[in-house]
Amino acid sequence: ATFVSFNFIMQKGSRLTTLANPIIKYVQHPYYIHRTSNKSLPVYIDLKNGRTRILTILRRIEGDIQALRDDIKKDLFPKDHSTRSKVTVNHTNNNVVIKGDYCF
Repeated sequence: ATFVSFNFIMQKGSRLTTLANPIIKYVQHPYYIHRTSNKSLPVYIDLKNGRTRILTILRRIEGDIQALRDDIKKDLFPKDHSTRSKVTVNHTNNNVVIKGDYCF
């Protein structure tokens, strides 16, 4: 799995344009999330307890699911050092469960 990042510059008149020779950064991750048949990411919302508890579920994960959990925790909750984790792994289904609505 690779991630491509492009550098942008501001032109006069607040238009975003790419550089003539964009700098591309490739990042290798030890996990991969397969897309669904309609090419969307398998991110779902689960409502529990009479719609008072909202969970975001990532499915179709292949590879190191613990590394994905750690990356999500680092990106979504950078200053959270509590013992109760908001991001957990369901090893039975190979899902990552996040407390809250993070389905953008």
